[in-house]
Amino acid sequence: MPPFPRTAHTGGGLTYVLPPTDGAGIEKVIRDAIAMDRWLPAPSRVAELADRLRVYIGAAVPAVEGAVQGRPVDDPVRVEVLATAAEARHRLGLGPGDGYASAITFARGLGLVARDLLRLQQGLR
Repeated sequence: MPPFPRTAHTGGGLTYVLPPTDGAGIEKVIRDAIAMDRWLPAPSRVAELADRLRVYIGAAVPAVEGAVQGRPVDDPVRVEVLATAAEARHRLGLGPGDGYASAITFARGLGLVARDLLRLQQGLR
C-alpha cells in the first residue's frame, strides 16, 4: 500500500527537479506523458513526469506571455498564446486527484499543454 492511499503518490520519485531551460530535455518528458494512454508507468514515474512538467509549464507560461506582450490585442498569435497560457494555468491548478487513473489523466493533460507551449516557444523565436 502506498504511503498516500488513493492519491497515486508513493513517496518515491525525484527529490530535486532541474528546470529545463530549453526544449531539448523536456521533449522526452512530454512524449512520455502524452503516451500514457498506451502504457501504464509506475506511480512514482507518473509523479516524476508531472513534477517535471509543472516546473516547465511554470517557466514557459510567463516566457511566452512576455514574448507577445507588445503585439496588437487582435493579433492571432497573441490570442493563441494567451489562450494556451490560460489553459496551462488552469491545468496546473487542478492537481492529480484521487487514484492512479486520475494521476495519469492529470500528467497526460500537463503533457498536452506543455507540448503546445513548447511549439509556441519555438514559433516565437
